[in-house]
Amino acid sequence: MLRPGLNTDEWAARFRERGRVLVPSVLRDSTAQRLETCLRKEVPWGLATLVEGEGRTIPAEELARMQPGDWQRLARRVQTEARDGYQFLYNSYMMVAAWKERRDPDLFLHRFLEFLNSAPMLDFARRVTGLDDIAKADAQATRYLPGHFLRKHNDIYRASDTDERRAAYVFNLSREWHADWGGLLEFMDDEGRIEESWIPAWNALAIFRVPTWHCVSCVAPYATAPRLSITGWFRTH
Repeated sequence: MLRPGLNTDEWAARFRERGRVLVPSVLRDSTAQRLETCLRKEVPWGLATLVEGEGRTIPAEELARMQPGDWQRLARRVQTEARDGYQFLYNSYMMVAAWKERRDPDLFLHRFLEFLNSAPMLDFARRVTGLDDIAKADAQATRYLPGHFLRKHNDIYRASDTDERRAAYVFNLSREWHADWGGLLEFMDDEGRIEESWIPAWNALAIFRVPTWHCVSCVAPYATAPRLSITGWFRTH
């Protein structure tokens, strides 16, 4: 599924220097196109948000039962909590859990999860990052619609995350995204100042060291396409 001929030496040098790298045209065209179709038309999306300090994905069947009043209460809670600290709101499909539970067996995301944990992909990740202890990858599919966002965080939520999560990754699968639509992957310093912003470029893989302060800026109400990606961590176990 990786595009043949990728120059890992070039990307490894950038990662050593900056702790992050954006690899363009990383997947074969056929793989990227198949993933895009899957994300646009086939995934039974849930809704990921923070509830009482814990991440929760509301499943698609529960979302279908929600009434207008339920949505209004959810929106008010999310907006209030986002003003006070860490919060997020976006569509999610938790790929590892679905694979283990054998849900949606024909979904192409299952094949992609197996690829992420294959020898060629893990070797690519180790060579780019220089992190020889990477042993596996977890994954979720994400879809950001207008109003969706992910506030500032560094991927460390408990002590064990420092050892387990070695690098974060994002496979971007949005075509012709406009910077003023929001949905930018933004890297920050310890004081919250933005150091760099990356637009969701088609078939580009972002990899960055954990911990790194970052966020996904809020998608604008006038965005005419969803921000699509596969994201997760390369882990030791």
